[in-house]
Amino acid sequence: MSYKIIVTSESEKTFNQNLEYLSKEWNDNVTIQFIDRVDEVIQTIRENPLLFSLHNYETNVRKAIINKRIILYYRIIDDLVIELLSFWNTSRDPKDLKF
Repeated sequence: MSYKIIVTSESEKTFNQNLEYLSKEWNDNVTIQFIDRVDEVIQTIRENPLLFSLHNYETNVRKAIINKRIILYYRIIDDLVIELLSFWNTSRDPKDLKF
């Protein structure tokens, strides 16, 4: 079964922030690798959303590691829908992470 993916405004914003940083500080190849990895992880989530570890049991938030600096947080809404919450940069203060 393939789930529908909902992109929240926060996940769109944080994805773009990370993309902007990569394109400014690194070369195009690194940026493309990041995009490819995000696509790969989202496809895996779409096909098997329980594969990645549970971050918070109460809110049903899971986390998928994109690379050593970026974690994708998402939530399974029901049997058909997954909501992407944030592309969290691990250099940020974890106290700011709220779901």
